[in-house]
Amino acid sequence: MNILIVVAIFITGIAASFIGGVTSGGGGLLSLPVLVFLGLPVDVAVATNRFGTLGSNIGNLAKFLKTDKIVYKFMIPLVIVSTIGGIVGANLLLEVNKDALTKIIGFVILLLVPIVLWKKELGLKQKDRWNNKILVVGFVLYFFLEIYDGFLGIGGGILVAYLFVMIFGFTYTQANATDKVAVFLNVLISTVIFAFHHLINYYYGIIYIAGTLIGGYLGAHVAVKKGDRWVRAAFIIIAVVFGVKLIFFS
Repeated sequence: MNILIVVAIFITGIAASFIGGVTSGGGGLLSLPVLVFLGLPVDVAVATNRFGTLGSNIGNLAKFLKTDKIVYKFMIPLVIVSTIGGIVGANLLLEVNKDALTKIIGFVILLLVPIVLWKKELGLKQKDRWNNKILVVGFVLYFFLEIYDGFLGIGGGILVAYLFVMIFGFTYTQANATDKVAVFLNVLISTVIFAFHHLINYYYGIIYIAGTLIGGYLGAHVAVKKGDRWVRAAFIIIAVVFGVKLIFFS
């Protein structure tokens, strides 16, 4: 393999995973175009990117598990919903119009940005909504987001962050940390399904996962160190940039 390709994949893994570690999502919007540019078919690029997400999650968790940012009281239902959604989603990879769906996701991401800007304290302090009936709606929405995340996932992490902050009352860092635990089985199972269908390019994937391990840890470290106000600002920037990218440049 050309050394320039090796370096490009490794750096892409670090950068994409760092973004995801800071803001809970958006890294795939960087890595997928690079993998496609390097010659992978779209479905193989998606599967290989998913394989690399394992490294990102492990890197994130290596940092977040040492903090108090994970909201464990929601963990069991979130893991169950995420896992089922991942199984359903991974099996939809070859059957869904990805171009149309990514544009819809882009519109939703941008439509929600004004709410974040308007409610300046949103996501900066945890709100206890354990007994709120709106949580039922939250879990239903999370299920559909995890189906999407299981087969494509471009921008899905940003929408999950919106959901956790607006519906579940998490701070931005709690949303990021909790999602990384809840989604781990989703990522693992969908990766196994992709592997079973021989969709993963392991030559690229192993280099990519090495980069995502590093970037994931660094991103989580920066998110914890900088605090929720900084993460909120970074989240808004990433949401706007990647929302526009999904609509006009995907």
